[in-house]
Amino acid sequence: MDVLWSTGPMRMSESPGRLLATGGRVPAAIFLLAFVAAACGSAERVSTSTVPVPSARPTTTSTALATTVAWTTTTSTTTTSTTTTVAWTTTTSTLAPGPSAAECVADLPVGLRVGQVLLPLATQAELPVVADLAGRGLVTGVVVVGAVGDGFPMAVAAVQAASATGPVMVAVDEEGGRVQRFEAMLGSMPSAAEMTALTVDAVRAMATERAEALVDLGVTVVLAPVLDVGGSPGIGDRSFSDDPEVVSTHGIAFAEGLMAGGLVPVVKHFPGHGRANADSHDELATTPPLGELWEVDLLPFVLTPDGAAVMVGHLAVPGLTGGVPATLSPAAVTGLLRDDLGFDGVVVTDDLAMGAVADLVDVATAARLALIAGADLLMIGGLANVVPAAWSLVAALDDGSLDERWLDEAVERVLAMRGVDPCTLVAREG
Repeated sequence: MDVLWSTGPMRMSESPGRLLATGGRVPAAIFLLAFVAAACGSAERVSTSTVPVPSARPTTTSTALATTVAWTTTTSTTTTSTTTTVAWTTTTSTLAPGPSAAECVADLPVGLRVGQVLLPLATQAELPVVADLAGRGLVTGVVVVGAVGDGFPMAVAAVQAASATGPVMVAVDEEGGRVQRFEAMLGSMPSAAEMTALTVDAVRAMATERAEALVDLGVTVVLAPVLDVGGSPGIGDRSFSDDPEVVSTHGIAFAEGLMAGGLVPVVKHFPGHGRANADSHDELATTPPLGELWEVDLLPFVLTPDGAAVMVGHLAVPGLTGGVPATLSPAAVTGLLRDDLGFDGVVVTDDLAMGAVADLVDVATAARLALIAGADLLMIGGLANVVPAAWSLVAALDDGSLDERWLDEAVERVLAMRGVDPCTLVAREG
């Protein structure tokens, strides 16, 4: 389906149909972990206030090639050998390079770009609605929550077939223990805490086996492993250990296993939920001060493997976020994660409908603040939040609080994670 966009004024009250009709990097991290041997730029963001708004032509050359061809002619009485030199002229052309991925992203309609950073949550029963949204370019994929059943592969295939933007993201929580969606279909995995009784190689192999099974069912992304150090409220046995070395070795092995099985892992919950004082599902959780995080909680995240994404948690960090969740904080996302740790992959928010954020702002506003802060992929709760979040991002572009370059950087990273060449989308739109 064609997705159109206009440059006229936009109103938050307009309908989904109207929405469619109107359609550098920093250096790598320099940290060394003494306990792990041989282990395993965005534009500047500007803060404002109130959950403070971080507001040449082708050239042708010819080359003459001389080739000697020899053959033998045989008669009944004699054999004559003849050598002939044959010359060809071969023309080679050096064509001007095509547009870059960034240039192609910038050429996409704004409405389509906005949709590529939105990731709603839905049950298996709601996947037909996701297929409709994906067919209109309004979402980049879905996080499937709740129990799944035998019809899951067919439902996911329908979403993929409907998508207007190539293969979409199908993400699930599959940590093991009490957080696993496919236990009934694939059997149970131990919790992260229980996995520490296994060798690192065994953890990696288990994750690979699970990933291969999930890929066969249509899953592309797993929101795991948990790299939190410690079992704070909301985490518990989802953490591998309160020892950062154990979390690093076993957690990173789990991530590597998922990648070996064909999935994208999302390590979580940066900058570390394991020692926070509350469950961010219910309320804003506060971590130890930033200086202490450097000594413990951040260590596993430094080892995040290339190709993995990082989920940022709803965590207030004294000395860093100024009392707001890290998901909405430029200092946490752009400053700490990207600039200080040198992470240049996809940054995912935890669900912006969780209590820690809902107590402060609505989902649509949180989506705007999170993208301004430097996140790429916005987990926006239920399907009803898709259109309000999209309009919020459009309004932020319109009023200048969201630089269009920041949106384009996020879209480029998310499409790369999905294996989608944005230049093919430009061709479709043309």
